[in-house]
Amino acid sequence: MATNIKEIENKLWESANALRGNLSAEEYMHVVLGILSLKYISDRYKKAMEKLKADGFSSIEQVGGIDDFYHNYGNAFLVNKVASWDYISNYTNFPVIGEKLDDAFIQLEKDNPMLRGIFNKNYNREGLDQTRLGEVVRTFSNEDFSADSQEDLIGRIYEFFLGKFFKDRGQKGGEFYTPDSIVKLMVHILKPLKGTIYDPACGTGGILVQSKRYIEENKGDTRQITVYGQEFNNTTWKLAKLNLILNGFGLEDASDDKVLGERSADTFTQDQHRNQLFDFVMANPPFNIKQWGYDQLLDDPRWKWGVPPKGNANYAWISHMISKLNSTGQAAVVLANGSLSSSQKDEVAIRKALVENNLIEAIVELPDKLFYTTGIPACVWFFNKNKQMQDVLMVANTVVKGNMIDKKLRELTDNDIQTITSLVERHQSGEEVEELGKAKCITKREIAENDYSFVPGRYVGSAQEKVDKEVINAEIEILGKELFKLLDQFNDLVPDVKRVINELLEKEDK
Repeated sequence: MATNIKEIENKLWESANALRGNLSAEEYMHVVLGILSLKYISDRYKKAMEKLKADGFSSIEQVGGIDDFYHNYGNAFLVNKVASWDYISNYTNFPVIGEKLDDAFIQLEKDNPMLRGIFNKNYNREGLDQTRLGEVVRTFSNEDFSADSQEDLIGRIYEFFLGKFFKDRGQKGGEFYTPDSIVKLMVHILKPLKGTIYDPACGTGGILVQSKRYIEENKGDTRQITVYGQEFNNTTWKLAKLNLILNGFGLEDASDDKVLGERSADTFTQDQHRNQLFDFVMANPPFNIKQWGYDQLLDDPRWKWGVPPKGNANYAWISHMISKLNSTGQAAVVLANGSLSSSQKDEVAIRKALVENNLIEAIVELPDKLFYTTGIPACVWFFNKNKQMQDVLMVANTVVKGNMIDKKLRELTDNDIQTITSLVERHQSGEEVEELGKAKCITKREIAENDYSFVPGRYVGSAQEKVDKEVINAEIEILGKELFKLLDQFNDLVPDVKRVINELLEKEDK
């Protein structure tokens, strides 16, 4: 039973190879994602129907219709025969497999209003080899996605393909998946148990999905939150909508145009949530974007703390997110480490304004190799519109040990997350945190004296081990005795060495 990405990675790669050469990497990524979504929906339907019958019902109508079926039976949808995986699988060896897939998606959208407009219904198009398409369907036929997974499956599959094929364009395209461990860190610190949650660069919706899981794990009521997001890439926007729906954000959420906006759009120039304020903002925007609409937005009211520089969107993201917070709102933003100490005058001015207005709760430095699409180290900025303390907590990456998944990828451990969360909670409670080499509460004056640098290493100091002179002297004595023994042995060998050298010289003379 496959319930996580690791268990199906080989098959994802196998399916990609089946389509390679016939389609571009981006095209076959979405072909595979669509097919897996169909398998997921079909498997969940079968499981839900088994439970429905065990409850004594014989039809969806008896439990109140499609909407109630979705909400009460594991976010399941009505799957007509022609949309079922069992039916589709009968045609994997026939040239009509693409037509059958298109019919399946059309039927799903017809039967389930929540899904309308989400799927790409072009599997029968010219240029998509039907034999290879059948191979992809067969690849996943033995998998079972009916079990509840603790993983954002769609997001992780998307991340898998980004890691394999899009290292050079993952960020540039705005498609930058946020690893689960980083999302867990943000939600554990912000604790979004009720209210509104907003992600202005939501990708496939992973941060929003993980927020819901946090609420469930902490016995909260998911009906007390509403999620909002915006995404620039249209195909990714559709995936986000599908992902939210599959993870239990129902008709009143994910199908509502207010949630993900009426369409995919640029957050800076076409804000889909204009004039809305939120309780929580969490985001991992694409790093260091050069073209972000600067010329069109010079007088934008979001730049209350200063106009961001033209050539880098990092501080535009920061300003946008702070502008979206209500009077008690909190935010967590993932950025490249370069954002902490950039010397660009406009960015320095914004950092100064944020400090003077007491908006920054904490800066948490992260290690490298946390992302599939880039190996550069990142950091998380935490903001609070209702901050009680005047100091800023600086947390260096020395508190993080991490776990290397492989040679190129690291993840934060639960212990790492708990350690950082504890430091922030202590700071929020009024404690003056100071752990040498790891974390420290910094005054506004100290930050000003350091030219408004937010690099934790400039403040937390260096933890050096205390030198025990007696131990050092004992070790020197032992090494000295060993060295004298070696010298004595060398002296004993000198005559033999001289004799051998002389013999060699005499032979040469002859």
